[in-house]
Amino acid sequence: MVKTKKHYGFPVSVVYILVLFSTICIIIGCSSKKDETNSKKSPSAKTEVNTPSADKEHRVPELPTLPSPEANQAANTPQIIKEVDTVEIEEPCEVAVSTDTLLKELTRTSDSDKKVEILRSMFDRASDQDPCVIKIVQKEVAEKDGNVALAAIELLQGYESPQVLPAIAKAMAHPDEDVRLTAVNLLLDINDPQTGDLLAAALSDKSEDIRSTALDEIKYKDTQVQFKVLETAISSSHSDVKEDSIFMLQYIGGPRAVDILIEALRDKDPEFRETVTSAISALIDKDFESYKEAKSWWEKNKNKYDEDLILTEEQQETQKN
Repeated sequence: MVKTKKHYGFPVSVVYILVLFSTICIIIGCSSKKDETNSKKSPSAKTEVNTPSADKEHRVPELPTLPSPEANQAANTPQIIKEVDTVEIEEPCEVAVSTDTLLKELTRTSDSDKKVEILRSMFDRASDQDPCVIKIVQKEVAEKDGNVALAAIELLQGYESPQVLPAIAKAMAHPDEDVRLTAVNLLLDINDPQTGDLLAAALSDKSEDIRSTALDEIKYKDTQVQFKVLETAISSSHSDVKEDSIFMLQYIGGPRAVDILIEALRDKDPEFRETVTSAISALIDKDFESYKEAKSWWEKNKNKYDEDLILTEEQQETQKN
């Protein structure tokens, strides 16, 4: 029985030892593999940086290396040059495209359409009433081609300076009626005594439309200009101007109107003189048979009337007595 126990007991012990040994080997082997794996991963700096840790929490990140100022300037230089080359330098229009340059361009070409195109390209400058435009207009309104002269004079629309008057005067002598009419219309916006001379000159134009326009414009002028024009109108060679001037003088009134009407009594046309006499009578309630009678009486009694052709208070009292 003892042998049997010894026989069975030995194998159990051996098995136990073998199992224990195997377990230890497995543990040791796994640990070695783990160490080997970790040793392979440890050289990776990226893995180490990206793994949060208490030691690295306040570590300042490393900035990328910037190029030197010289290198940066060299890299940007071509773009800077390109931008500078395309920048439009803002200068006064007369400097950006000088008057002389435009005049030379207009002189070089004989093509009327091209001239009109150049003139119309100056519209923006003319809208700003650039005084440099006047010089060009003054030259181009003398062009025989009506289209060119018209394109030139139209540039002065809206100008109020008396500086445009020489150019207008030239345009008023152009053979083309549209050019002359446009020029006369420009006088409406200009407040200067010289406009009276030009409007008076327009009354001799062969176009009835232009003569009528000139007379119509004086309604918007001061009395000095009005009487200057009407003094010419009353002795015009055109009957339409003469007739219209009588009614306008009667409408404006005043001692100066009577002066002009009395001079019109020297006209050779009896019907016209009759119309003038009626106008005088309407203003001062006096009828005259002749120029001499009217002139003599008016010189003696003119100072008895005020600017509204009303007898002064003194004269009214005298007549009552």
